[in-house]
Amino acid sequence: MQRAVVIGGSIAGLMTAKTLSPFFREVIILEKDTLNSENGLHKGVGQGPHSHVLLPSGMEILKQLLDSPEFNPREYGIYPADAAEELKWFQFGVWKKRFHSGVNMGWCHRSQFEWRVRQDVLSVDNIQLSSTARVVGLMVAEEGNRIKGVQYQTGSGKEEIKALEADLVIDASGRGTHTPKWLSEANIASVTEDEVRTQISYTTRRFRLPPSLKDSLDWKVLAIYPEPPHVKRGGMIYPLGNGEWMTTLVGFNGEIAPSDIYGYMDYAQSLPQPELYEVLKQSTPIGDPLNYRVPGSLWRRYDDSKQWPDNYAVVGDAVCSFNPIYGQGITMVLKDLQKLRALLERKESDFTPATMTHLQKQIGKGKIIPGLMAASPDFMYTGTTGNKPPGVSIMNSYIKALMKLAGKDQDIHQRFIEAFTFLKSPTVLMTPGVIGKVVVQKLFG
Repeated sequence: MQRAVVIGGSIAGLMTAKTLSPFFREVIILEKDTLNSENGLHKGVGQGPHSHVLLPSGMEILKQLLDSPEFNPREYGIYPADAAEELKWFQFGVWKKRFHSGVNMGWCHRSQFEWRVRQDVLSVDNIQLSSTARVVGLMVAEEGNRIKGVQYQTGSGKEEIKALEADLVIDASGRGTHTPKWLSEANIASVTEDEVRTQISYTTRRFRLPPSLKDSLDWKVLAIYPEPPHVKRGGMIYPLGNGEWMTTLVGFNGEIAPSDIYGYMDYAQSLPQPELYEVLKQSTPIGDPLNYRVPGSLWRRYDDSKQWPDNYAVVGDAVCSFNPIYGQGITMVLKDLQKLRALLERKESDFTPATMTHLQKQIGKGKIIPGLMAASPDFMYTGTTGNKPPGVSIMNSYIKALMKLAGKDQDIHQRFIEAFTFLKSPTVLMTPGVIGKVVVQKLFG
């Protein structure tokens, strides 16, 4: 095969290009933003300077796709922390039980992470990246629903529209994708959406902790989640290296932490537990505060489309972006690319409408469990609106009891960690033994 084109040059686009590179003569990434050689931040990644986590299943896929058996997380700005021993986590009114779980969650310095991935990907001979290249449409063949390339503009966008033909086009452009519009304009497909609106706010500052304080901590990561239904404030802190720590204060449905340091500290003091505030008041803020807003979870149901073009697929946040507080995003992108690679590795792979429809359905199938894990607890908070999953009230009652058990029952917490990080099926939380414990918890507390 000759040429593949990837729309979007962030983590999703970069890793898509790496996945495609063994199967095409050339892979061209088109990224609308101006990129720089110093870091991985750019305008189109609003959450870039804020808290990120890479789940263990995501770290393993990343290692495989980068062909890096000696993968060193720290070189990529990833700071692993055991999910029960080194993560101190308050949720649903309890501190989760602390012990060595053997499951590491990768807390990210997103700028360093994306910059390093970009260097790795662009070191591959047949991958090219064009920045300030905005894709403005698809090239659709007259004889049918065949995508034969893209149209794009460079620079300020006033230049002549350029055409770039391709044997395969992958949209990895993120939540702001134009695919639904393009497919509708071409009379190929009408895309429906599932949305849960929780109005998430992130306000992030960096702090330098004094050595005596850092040495006294019995955790690497501290996470304090809001207490539904009425308490909608939370926060987290973790190390970034060079003595810096990232602190993100979170708000649901109208709660927004102020940017000024006095308002920021007052907000931290108002969280359900005081420990984050106690750390911050002994620490020194560095740099400027940063804000990020996202309406909530959005799932574009390409998997339900009755027809689909050949030579075209959509991955990552361009398909589905969940509430970021649950840390699923990067891992979900990489799981999509596992499915894409499986298609490419078939001896007689093709990109017919039937094949690409199957790929989108497989990608959609992979969103069901993460979608429930994000949407269900979101509906515990007053003010949340959108498509409510069937049986959500029963599910949330079960989750609440389960999380309270995780504060005192090591087995329950271990099972939750393994399900939450996609290492095991959620069915591990619904065995007869677990259900019995949940019933006792609900009856007697």
